[in-house]
Amino acid sequence: MTSTTSTTSSTSTTSSVAAAISTSAAIGASSTPTLQISLRSKNIIQSQTSPAYGKDGRLLSIDGGAADFKHVEYSRDGSLIAYVHTQYIVVHRADNGAALLKIERANVVYVSFSPANSFLLTWERFSEANNNENNLLVWDLSNAQITYRTSQKHCNAENWPLIKWTDDEMLAGRLVQNEIHFFNGRNIGMVAKKLKLPDIQQFDFAPGESPYKFSTFVPEKKERPGLCRIYIYPNISEHASHISFYKANDAKIFWNRKGTNILIHTSTDTDKTGKSYYGETGLWFLSLDGTSFSLGIKGPIHDVKWSPTLDQFVVCYGNPFNTTLFNIKGTPLVDFGSLPRNTIRFSPNGKLLCLGGFGNLQGDMDFWDLTRYKKIVSTHAHCATYSEWAADSIHFLTAVLSPRIRVDNGIRVIKYDGSTVYQEQIPELYQAFWRPQNPLAFPDEKIVFPPPSVLKVTNSPPTKYTPPSQRLAAQQAPPTPVSNLPPGFKIYVAPGTNAAGQSSAATTGSGSSPAGAPKKEKKPATAKPSTSTTSTTTTSTASQPTPPSREYTPEEQLEKKIKNLGRKLKEIEQLKTKIEIGEHLPPTAIEKVHNESRFREELNVLKQQQAALQPTTTAQ
Repeated sequence: MTSTTSTTSSTSTTSSVAAAISTSAAIGASSTPTLQISLRSKNIIQSQTSPAYGKDGRLLSIDGGAADFKHVEYSRDGSLIAYVHTQYIVVHRADNGAALLKIERANVVYVSFSPANSFLLTWERFSEANNNENNLLVWDLSNAQITYRTSQKHCNAENWPLIKWTDDEMLAGRLVQNEIHFFNGRNIGMVAKKLKLPDIQQFDFAPGESPYKFSTFVPEKKERPGLCRIYIYPNISEHASHISFYKANDAKIFWNRKGTNILIHTSTDTDKTGKSYYGETGLWFLSLDGTSFSLGIKGPIHDVKWSPTLDQFVVCYGNPFNTTLFNIKGTPLVDFGSLPRNTIRFSPNGKLLCLGGFGNLQGDMDFWDLTRYKKIVSTHAHCATYSEWAADSIHFLTAVLSPRIRVDNGIRVIKYDGSTVYQEQIPELYQAFWRPQNPLAFPDEKIVFPPPSVLKVTNSPPTKYTPPSQRLAAQQAPPTPVSNLPPGFKIYVAPGTNAAGQSSAATTGSGSSPAGAPKKEKKPATAKPSTSTTSTTTTSTASQPTPPSREYTPEEQLEKKIKNLGRKLKEIEQLKTKIEIGEHLPPTAIEKVHNESRFREELNVLKQQQAALQPTTTAQ
């Protein structure tokens, strides 16, 4: 028996959902929004807001009896939040906790909002309540009615959601046996097109709007290699680009921010060479224009992430561990050292990077400034099973969740400088995560390094054994300076330039500073004896009075600053073009690109000041 009862009428629900989205957008545009964390444990459900955190009485809070709630899910833009009870689903506004609608549907396991919050997708296991059919449902959030229903026997967190939309919701697709079915994204039901691919395992839409692009993956089978393709809808009769490879029973596909390139992280169930218990892994690159290559990384690949702002990506790989930043040509740019790290987290603004060692590792974390390739601080998050940046690119959340870890469950909010902002122990904590928010709604603040007194150097090499007869000499020897950089750190420099952009053929090596290798001090040139003529000339020049410098009017000063910022923005556009084609850039150039938004804000302010001065000038 299917029930679609809603606690609100269709008209009020429509207006409520639309108002929630528009109000959240208006709040984000008018002022700096507060951060929000949602928690679900055996006993409580609550949302906490910055800066104090702790329980927020304005938002939905359940103290005791929360065991019947099985899942909490934000919409992609963070304006809505769904609470999944064993008997129903309730949708609230995320900013103020106002209830919007209630769907009477029992035993729902997974939920997902469509990108523009028009629909809610749910899946439940087969049971007598659904007559062992029609367990995959699409709900219209404007009236809480079912618009599409079908059957799907199996589902897990890795292949969820089972129906995928493009960012504008104009196109949707569903993977069925050996086929992809495409629908009108606003009216799912009638199949518009079908793409038949035997043994297809997954597909993913690229970010962005029309023309819509999507990738497909077919695993290796017997002597047939694995296959990955990129298509441009609606021309699905032929693919735009493809790549084939062996040792690919499974794959994870990662699109870049522009929707033009993908990284394919392949894996096998077993390692035929016997070198690894966990199977073999590989990393491949495929572009929309047909460019493809293997990264040739040896050893297991632990994590892969694209930069959210640049066409660069970071890979954690190997045993012993290594972490490297690559450009889209597959050329290494920076080695972040050989410390045990298996987790990559880019800040939303792309300026900061957290490298963590979680799971079966110790929980160490390094925070890096990507504008200068400098390590900010190292800290520790013991047994953390969740880690993610807040939308402001300043705060970072780690959590110890059950049932993976059944003791010491709780959350910890820190800043990128390692300082703890908030910490709370919560028994049997199942979910803890940030509310999605627009990173552009937060100010672009300058990266501040902590004072040297609080810096910690983790994973320093063990002290060598010194025989008793040599210990006195060792104590009297001058102390060896300790580097904040991990062993194996290296910046790769394009031929002909060093890391500072100066002419050089050398690269920075292990333990060198991001600004370039330590330079040898040059001997001062021997001064030549001065002639009497030179001495006289110098004296006479020095005795001459310095002409007074010209004072600029306020209008001229503004014009000068505006031209200077315009020149910087023009240089940034040229640098971004170089990044897109994979050229090496020094850290100073990367830092300039990251400051583009700040330069534009300053330019807008100066232009407003200039416009305010013009009427005064005209009147005079």
